Amino acid sequence: MGALLRRVTSAVVLRFLLFAAIFSLAAVPPLDPDLWWHLANGRLMLATRSIPHVDVYSFSAAGHPWVMHEWLADLAMYLLYQAGGLPWLVAVFAGIVTAAAVCLYLLLRRSGLAPSAAVVLTLVGALAGSTAWGARPQLLNVLFCGLLLLGLIEYRAGRLHAWMLPPFIWLWANLHSAFVVGVIISGLFLVGEMVDAWRSRDGSMPRRRLTALAAAIAVSCVLAFLNPFGIQTILFSLGTLTSPLIQNNIQEWASPDFHSMAGLLVEGLVFLLLAGLATGRVRARTSEWLLAFALLYLALASQRHVPLFVLAAAPLMGRCGQALLSLAASMLPPVDRRPVAQAALRWRPARPIGPSGTLGVINLALLIVVGTGMIAYRAEPNLRPATEAAAISAALPVQATDALARLGRPLNVFNYYDYGGYLVWRLFPNGTRVYIDGRVEVYGPEVFSRYLRVSYLASGWQDVLAQSHPDAIVLPSAHPLVGILQQDQDWTLLSQDGVATVFTRVGFAP
Repeated sequence: MGALLRRVTSAVVLRFLLFAAIFSLAAVPPLDPDLWWHLANGRLMLATRSIPHVDVYSFSAAGHPWVMHEWLADLAMYLLYQAGGLPWLVAVFAGIVTAAAVCLYLLLRRSGLAPSAAVVLTLVGALAGSTAWGARPQLLNVLFCGLLLLGLIEYRAGRLHAWMLPPFIWLWANLHSAFVVGVIISGLFLVGEMVDAWRSRDGSMPRRRLTALAAAIAVSCVLAFLNPFGIQTILFSLGTLTSPLIQNNIQEWASPDFHSMAGLLVEGLVFLLLAGLATGRVRARTSEWLLAFALLYLALASQRHVPLFVLAAAPLMGRCGQALLSLAASMLPPVDRRPVAQAALRWRPARPIGPSGTLGVINLALLIVVGTGMIAYRAEPNLRPATEAAAISAALPVQATDALARLGRPLNVFNYYDYGGYLVWRLFPNGTRVYIDGRVEVYGPEVFSRYLRVSYLASGWQDVLAQSHPDAIVLPSAHPLVGILQQDQDWTLLSQDGVATVFTRVGFAP
């Protein structure tokens, strides 16, 4: 027992408190608008015992091709919801964020960064990608990216087999179409290591291991097609990445906001790279350069890729951070030449006292008290069903949906974009269809542009409503169209609260 307590050092406490803090911060209320249609997808697959290939949720894009590229993640999310409700979803995805942070910490430490500095940089990196937090499948991409990078480093060290990669990529391809990023990372890693081997750099991989990795990547690409949608999964991913309509109108696909805290942290990480490289002390592998700057391009194009950049750039960031620490150390005079007045600023600490059982008990008590306090203060309230229900009611059209459900018949609803998923979740079983939801790729540029015309009250918005001929309209109560419809004799107010307003068409028979 004493031996175990002696291992509970201050460094261990600091690491565990870091991950407890990240878990607590990542346990956010389930307010992501897309959560609900992900759950509806899982419910639909279980109910029909099949995976749909055409849209069934809307009346504006009924029958359009639908690539449910997250089918396995959606199914797992719904099963998790059935087992433990929304609290389990919040807890599991907070755990996924925390596991990705563990990967980030390990990547920083493998680069030679000091433990305390790695803790700080892990927290900064996790918060830089916090705009993606929530119960959503894309967080699996962050975790898989971290695991892949650690696996590639282990493979380079000779501790893993190349043929572990194909099943890993196959699983990722069935969870989310962003597995393409994993293939890109693997390819860039291979190219970088081949360049280092060609230059006969110390620690370069032998040719046979490079060949094995190349073969494993090729097999991974083939296995990735073994999914319900085949090559369409890859085409979907590329189409989403290159769509100006999506990037200009969907917040998470926009570039980082450098006026926000998360954006400023991204900026700080970029400056850390630049400052570290400017010291001339950084000796990075070619693969580390390629991965850092390739994923930086994706992160600057879309903020949802920031967590992937943080992980891919972690080895280079760790080297840059350690270079800056070494530079700072070299600028300080040795302790024996420093005046007594500077004793508090000395760089070289006194030799620490060896670990003891008493110190271990104190550290363990500190870990339990502070860690439990953080989780109880921040995470636990968001895991309560009552708290989650209150947060959902304050952000989503709960009362408006209740009013539509009380009509007791199928409806065609023209809805606000962020409300589509929740309406699908609540009303699809009774036959109601929405105009739009978060599956922008299903609706295509034409339907999405028509929706935007109404949402922005652009020229011709009345024609869009007339042609779509909805039975009801659901909008945020503060939307300017609400005031217009209140004066329109063709529409009757059905329900209104501080969140959403519902109108039904005059002549519509409940």
